[in-house]
Amino acid sequence: MSDGLPPGDDESLVHDLTFSNYRHETFLLPLPVYREAMEGLESIADRLEAAKDQVEEGEAVSMVREIYRIVDRVGKSVESHMSCRASCAACCRMMVGVTRGEGEILRERFAREPTGPVKEAWSKGLAERTRALFSLSGSADPDRFLSTLEEMLATCEDYEKLSVYCPFLGADRLCQIYEDRPLMCRICWTLTDPRDCDPGEGPPVKFRNAVFFRAFELVIALGKAGFGDPRHRPIPLWLTGE
Repeated sequence: MSDGLPPGDDESLVHDLTFSNYRHETFLLPLPVYREAMEGLESIADRLEAAKDQVEEGEAVSMVREIYRIVDRVGKSVESHMSCRASCAACCRMMVGVTRGEGEILRERFAREPTGPVKEAWSKGLAERTRALFSLSGSADPDRFLSTLEEMLATCEDYEKLSVYCPFLGADRLCQIYEDRPLMCRICWTLTDPRDCDPGEGPPVKFRNAVFFRAFELVIALGKAGFGDPRHRPIPLWLTGE
């Protein structure tokens, strides 16, 4: 796998970025893609630092979208090795947590949708998911319901058992806001057998790398820098005002 690469750090990096899937394929996250992605993320971090961790709301949203583009390029480079296929929708019953900047992107997308059957279905689905969230007996502080990643993780397993699908999932089991979907939705790449994603099976092994973890850190930082809001909450709670 490392033929043609300089010895030393590159060989170690190749080891860290080599993965195997359920089809027994071993594949490498391309080093140029990885390096370009990390450089792009660090450029965003540098801009935040230069701004003393305070940016305008619009700039924060723009930087979140920039992070999305970086992550998408990484996913695109390895998608043929993943188990995921369009209309699977297994991940669409997860309790997807998003940061404030991501919540603003979803609000903008909802507002752009013309009044009609699609928007009405979204509103109904958001209300249904909110009710499902409040039905859980997790450890969330009632004054800051599911407002941190830790609180969400404490209730995530119980929520998934409810199998309440994302309000933005269409009847064809395809995402209706694909271009605006949150970071979590962009990195739900499964390496193990797709059957592991069925309720009661798995848990499936996900494709993760340093790019994804750094992206998470930055979208959280942007929620605080642009909106003074470090919370990480389920999608419906940003859109229903809970």
